[in-house]
Amino acid sequence: MKENCFEAISSIKELNDEVAATCSGGVAYTGSNDPDVILYRDINFGGGNPLNVNASVNDGVAYVGDNFNDLTSSIAIIRGRWNFYRDAGFGVYQTTLTPGLYSFVPNSGIPNDSVSSLYRVG
Repeated sequence: MKENCFEAISSIKELNDEVAATCSGGVAYTGSNDPDVILYRDINFGGGNPLNVNASVNDGVAYVGDNFNDLTSSIAIIRGRWNFYRDAGFGVYQTTLTPGLYSFVPNSGIPNDSVSSLYRVG
């Protein structure tokens, strides 16, 4: 993957999120227009503005922020395998989810309104 970094940089073209993360040594952030994971406050992907999350493998968001901490009820995973945690800082593992639509998190092994952090494992 590092080879793609040098090719992208040398040709001065826009890097996609995954290549950019690899070039920088890893990154996790929220607010992207091309998210890997989307958290929603309500079931069935509702609840106003969702939280868009991106991370390279072996990185994550240690705290989802006050607007989503212990308030997530549905999740859409676009890319990757993700661990979800009850506590900030990746404390108290709950489950791993793969790409798919999870309209009500208790159906996937996560108690409702219990996500505080997430980490990309694949």
